[in-house]
Amino acid sequence: MLAGCGLASNPQPPTLWLPEPVKDLTAARVGDEVHLHWTMPKETTDKVALKGDQRAHFCWESEASAAEKPAAAVKAGPGKVGTPAPKMGPDPCRALADGMFPTEKSADFTVKMPAEFVAGAPQAVAFFVELENHAGKTAGPSNAAWVATGAAPAGVTGLRLEARAAGVILHWDGAAPQARMVLRIHRTFVRRAGAPEPAAPKPNEANGAPPPEQQVLEVDLDKAGPGVAVDHDAALDHEWKYWVERVLEVEINKHALEIAGPPSPTVTIDAKDVFPPAVPAGVVAVADAQGRAIDLSWTPDTDADLAGYVVYRRDVTAGTAMERISGKALVVPPSFGDTTVVAGHRYAYAASAVDQDGNESARSGEVEEELPQ
Repeated sequence: MLAGCGLASNPQPPTLWLPEPVKDLTAARVGDEVHLHWTMPKETTDKVALKGDQRAHFCWESEASAAEKPAAAVKAGPGKVGTPAPKMGPDPCRALADGMFPTEKSADFTVKMPAEFVAGAPQAVAFFVELENHAGKTAGPSNAAWVATGAAPAGVTGLRLEARAAGVILHWDGAAPQARMVLRIHRTFVRRAGAPEPAAPKPNEANGAPPPEQQVLEVDLDKAGPGVAVDHDAALDHEWKYWVERVLEVEINKHALEIAGPPSPTVTIDAKDVFPPAVPAGVVAVADAQGRAIDLSWTPDTDADLAGYVVYRRDVTAGTAMERISGKALVVPPSFGDTTVVAGHRYAYAASAVDQDGNESARSGEVEEELPQ
């Protein structure tokens, strides 16, 4: 018998080395720049692993031109030569720049806004990135990433910070209110090299947990230009770094877009807790003839970082000065029993509150009581 010979499968045409199109392009307008971000593919349209850096071509289209583009790019396969990269000229996608980027990694690129984009009424324009092979061919553009044209908001000036018991207060140079304008506040925890990690969250931190190391807050500027805001979430005894920007929110043909102004200079504050808790209120003194003592009580202090209380007394009968009688340790409950009194003497009492940083409040108003003989 004769054995036939053959191939295990049909022969395949050689790969065109066309990178897979980008699918997650995003764009952010900041001042007169557009910040693009995407993920580089790892394979060609033929599922062959890409090697080395890949060339990326960036371009933009007006909304009318982008609406005419097919929703999904056509992939090049066997027998197809791919789509030529868009160039300046009759193609509606107008070239901006080119770059080289490694495969299978997050990529960022910043392009300067074309001159016609930075003035006039806001319009929606789409940015694209196309990945080219060695012959300048492409499997198609990325998804459209939209931005708004028009003048960007002015930068924020005069940013300054101060720590208060309520948190960090931000001050900046105010401006006239503008519809759909917000002040976006960026706060970051400053971690010093060699600094010890916090042993535990302070009780004055939200929900008993450390604040996030990065947080973004907003203040509406459409009805007033206040020039001041309080960041209640910035826990004391931390070092924080702030920068702010004005952001104009616009909606153009169902595209919800933003135009951010240039970021302010960064300002840092070491928000030390030097603020004492509230003064104890409602102090009451009652003589306990049977126990040979004077019992004190007061309204509990509600400060989150309260550590305890100190009790003071003076002998009114003997004319002595006010002195601490509660010992070195703080009194934890809002009450105290004075068992060192002398019958027939009248005493004046006051209490203060102390927080975990050792900050002591002023003394409460005095109350007087006498242990009968």
